[in-house]
Amino acid sequence: MELFQAKDHYILQQDERALWCSRRDGSLHLRPATDLLLAWNPICLGLVEGVIGKIQLHSDLPWWLILIRQKALVGKLPGDHEVCKVTKIAVLSLSEMEPQDLELELCKKHHFGINKPEKIIPSPDDSKFLLKTFTHIKSNVSAPNKKKVKESKEKEKLERRLLEELLKMFMDSESFYYSLTYDLTNSVQRQSAGERDPCPLWQKVPLTARAGFHQNNL
Repeated sequence: MELFQAKDHYILQQDERALWCSRRDGSLHLRPATDLLLAWNPICLGLVEGVIGKIQLHSDLPWWLILIRQKALVGKLPGDHEVCKVTKIAVLSLSEMEPQDLELELCKKHHFGINKPEKIIPSPDDSKFLLKTFTHIKSNVSAPNKKKVKESKEKEKLERRLLEELLKMFMDSESFYYSLTYDLTNSVQRQSAGERDPCPLWQKVPLTARAGFHQNNL
């Protein structure tokens, strides 16, 4: 799955579909892969194995997108259903800030002969706007606003600590499994009972487990 960075979105594309993740409000939208042509200067950041979900650690802070960076095949269930373990994740801020180095596997299609993906270079108008905005904010930071600045720093510190714990939870516990073709959250009996259900797999999974993974019956 390819991960693209555009001006207003991060775009995850595979085959004929793409998931557009807004860098303004954190909203997610499924769109045809051909819509990538409509994105502003999309840059491929590399490859990911899948999307776990998104999380907002504080109402005043941006959403974070949690991606599967690496996986390991642990076995197969009857019916040739592959079960994988999440070994590494990456977190991506759904905001206008530049992403940190995600250490993703480079996409051979877009990074032939390139060691690292390029970064988006703002247009001259964007640069002027950012400089003007920064100057305006700086000139308005007065004594009454110091309390807000302190609160903001405390929230960011809390966010960093929670993100570190999130990374440890996924990468140190070795306890998160998934399958692209089999519902690991239900027993074999329930699976058999719902064999004729025409709904896609993601809709069959219980709501409480839809954004994560279970170690059910492994």
